Amino acid sequence: MKIFVATILLLISFYIIKVDLIEGTIPLAYSSQPVECEKNLDYITVEVMAGDTLQSLFSLYPTDKVITYTERLTDFYNLNPHFINQTFKVGEKVFLPTYSASIECK
Repeated sequence: MKIFVATILLLISFYIIKVDLIEGTIPLAYSSQPVECEKNLDYITVEVMAGDTLQSLFSLYPTDKVITYTERLTDFYNLNPHFINQTFKVGEKVFLPTYSASIECK
């Protein structure tokens, strides 16, 4: 019985070592995959005043780059997920996405 348990533990150990060497940390450290460029979303912080809507905030802070309303709305909700089913309250701070005409990641 001891030999059987020792054999099972030895096989499990070999399997763990094989997986680590083939798919684990060592191949990842020496892989030559290109580094993906992460798109960081720039934003400004705006305090909501009485009567402000999302459209009025977008019109007060226009973009330098041509972008559709739906893309800007999606980025807004990525920055402010708590506003998905809520309205603005006076004095709240919201993050508005900003876009510049600079060179993006390739």
